[in-house]
Amino acid sequence: MQTRALFAPARLLAWRSVAARPRMADRSWHEASLAPGQIVCLRLTGQLCAGTADALVDAVYARLPAAMPPARAVVIDLAATPAFDDSARAALRSLRGLLSQSHARLRLVVPGTQARAALSSDGTATAIGLDALHTSVRAALLAEHAAAPGPALVTPAMRPLLTQPPELLRLAGCGRSSPRQAF
Repeated sequence: MQTRALFAPARLLAWRSVAARPRMADRSWHEASLAPGQIVCLRLTGQLCAGTADALVDAVYARLPAAMPPARAVVIDLAATPAFDDSARAALRSLRGLLSQSHARLRLVVPGTQARAALSSDGTATAIGLDALHTSVRAALLAEHAAAPGPALVTPAMRPLLTQPPELLRLAGCGRSSPRQAF
């Protein structure tokens, strides 16, 4: 079997390689911002309620500048929260707005059906995005990885992210006294 080499002028090959690459202007801001980031994964150790809602927004927003490379998504495990009050839903909507300004997505882990119903009662789930609600941390991480541009393959670099536990986020409130008030 004979093989033939194809020769083309260098200018033609250079033009084709430049034309084949997508420019940033051709891609949406969402695709451009999700490409090179990391996923920040947090687990709330207590309930999300009126006493902890503002502290959650502050704690998550404080972690964004520290993420290297910049965060493309924040996954928050709310498994310890059986129900959501008005201030908790308002805090989640506010957090979603702050993250979208930073070109990051919010994904929530809400395993209970009653908690999901409470989150959806006033349209908060719709405002955050129904595709952003997950039943497990692993499902949220895989969904975020699949939403990133490029092939959604679980590579060796992705496996540790799926197996490591989320960072614990301790917030004082919801009927408990804050440890800082005891001095």
